[in-house]
Amino acid sequence: MAPLAGATTTAPGWGELTPEQQRILAPLEAEWPKMGPARRNKWIGIAARFPEMTQNDRDRITRRMETWSQLSPEERKKARDQYKRLQKLPTEQRPALRQQWEAYKSLSDDEKDKLRSQPSTRTKSVRGQIPVEWLVPPYLRPYRTALRPPPPQPEPPPQPKPVLPEALYPRF
Repeated sequence: MAPLAGATTTAPGWGELTPEQQRILAPLEAEWPKMGPARRNKWIGIAARFPEMTQNDRDRITRRMETWSQLSPEERKKARDQYKRLQKLPTEQRPALRQQWEAYKSLSDDEKDKLRSQPSTRTKSVRGQIPVEWLVPPYLRPYRTALRPPPPQPEPPPQPKPVLPEALYPRF
């Protein structure tokens, strides 16, 4: 049995795809040569499932491929990083975030522009639901000693009892 550590996966080039796969994956044609084998195989798998999908799902995937192909490399990296951060979000917090996203999507373009132009409020949580610390990877968080409570003060030593003058002189 050959070891898996040295094995490399291969994926077909654009010209090796079937006409049906090329039609489905057409928005990704310009990106295809730049993709690694794992990503190519992922998209080939999606193309294989494409005919069984509902029309809504097919439209959604086509739109996402078109949007992705129009992003710059920096925007793609930012999107991947955001996706990874959201995947690390606790499961119980995801519905609240999804509701907030749906509320944002329902806003008019003017309202969205107004929100985008406001200064970022990263020191607060998102509507009190998700602490900011969960949205920032631990290695990017500043070391904040100022937020830690001060150590408890030691109790002062007890006051010595006063010495009475009579006790200092011997009794005869």
